[in-house]
Amino acid sequence: MRRSLFLPLLVVCIFSGRVEAQPLIAETPPLTPAEERAKFHLPPGFEIELVAQEPDIHKPMNMKFDAHGRLWVTHSLEYPFPAKSDEKARDAISIFSEFAANGKAKKVQRFAEHLNIPIGVVPLSDTDAIAWSIPNIWHLKDTNGDGIADQKTIEFGPFGVRDTHGDQNAFTQWIDGWINANHGYSNDSHVKIGGKGPDVLHMNSGNTYRFRPDGSAIEQYSWGQVNPFGMSFDPL
Repeated sequence: MRRSLFLPLLVVCIFSGRVEAQPLIAETPPLTPAEERAKFHLPPGFEIELVAQEPDIHKPMNMKFDAHGRLWVTHSLEYPFPAKSDEKARDAISIFSEFAANGKAKKVQRFAEHLNIPIGVVPLSDTDAIAWSIPNIWHLKDTNGDGIADQKTIEFGPFGVRDTHGDQNAFTQWIDGWINANHGYSNDSHVKIGGKGPDVLHMNSGNTYRFRPDGSAIEQYSWGQVNPFGMSFDPL
């Protein structure tokens, strides 16, 4: 008898919990950058400054500094649902520079547009960069010096894009010249040089790998991570 009474009670509790689940989108109005900044709790000796905000930037994903101290940022409107074509894609890479004393960038240059959830980026020079945009790793180049990439070629691809949370990210060039990167959870990738020809690398789920910036070689570096995001080298 006790068991028959307990089971209906358990079902009611589970059902009640689902009904009261929190909404997927916050129902409160968005905070201003100044309000957000005031809510940070920093350890002693740290301070926080606003570098960029909408509409100059949207959801920021990865960032890298170049040799001139300019900040290259990948940012997205599409994430986490990819655009159906490059023409409709609204994501971009922007370059921020001429930082004021309070940290705010006074100059913003839109380097590349019509990208599709561009997570990883690494600048190679003043005029070209390597970046991820579904479904390939691309070489983006400004050929006429106007600060805008007008040439886009596939270096490696295509990569699996089942889970856009775990796409190619954290592009980090080391002193040996190779660019290191992360391959995220749930994706299955059969990678080709230039996006054509035979597979040169197969990765499934979380791994790290590295590739030559000239597109000549790519190889796996580690195996078995769940969903790696972010990368750093230590002194060794």
